[in-house]
Amino acid sequence: MGEMSMKGFWKRELYLLRPNLWFCGVFLGLLLLAARFAPLTGPLDFAVLFLVLLGLNGIQSLFLCDEINAWQAYAAAVPGGRRTMVDARYLFALEEGLLLMGAILLISVLRRESLSLWSAGFYGATLLVTLAVTLPIYYRWGGTRGKLVSVLFTFTLLGVMGGLSTGVLDSAREDLAQGFLREDVKGFFSAAALVLPLLGLGALALSRRVSRRIMQKKEL
Repeated sequence: MGEMSMKGFWKRELYLLRPNLWFCGVFLGLLLLAARFAPLTGPLDFAVLFLVLLGLNGIQSLFLCDEINAWQAYAAAVPGGRRTMVDARYLFALEEGLLLMGAILLISVLRRESLSLWSAGFYGATLLVTLAVTLPIYYRWGGTRGKLVSVLFTFTLLGVMGGLSTGVLDSAREDLAQGFLREDVKGFFSAAALVLPLLGLGALALSRRVSRRIMQKKEL
């Protein structure tokens, strides 16, 4: 059995998620139209959280497909397959996080929000951190058994991050109401918009090492 490249593993992920990607594309298009012609107020609405959940659901569906077609056992039989399989999935997760940040940034700009970079960085980091924790869970227990643990963690983290966002934004509510930010407040949000995604990327990189170790030791 010949070696399968990273591109081959990645293309399989893309093929399996085609229905999800079509739905996400249509949903995002509707969000952009709404942001352009019927802008909402505030830095967050449920549509953004729905985008995050769509990204998480797509990754979960890949693990369920793995169980149905015994993909992990097949991939493990390919030279370097265990490592490459994990790397391809993490690449897909990283791309999801970057696409989400780009989508939120575009929506925020169309809505003329004052904290576009903050919104993109915060929710992009939320998705990356959530994936960083849930991916090893799925590799350890599989798509079915790991689902309950990952879902509980996901909604707990989203609740915590949502509360944190609300608390942080409350500190700038007076500035936002006036339509401008003081320099110190603006500096804080600018720094957070940069630091939070970097933390998310760091968490994802550490998670990748954990998942690799799990797959190297896993009996298939």
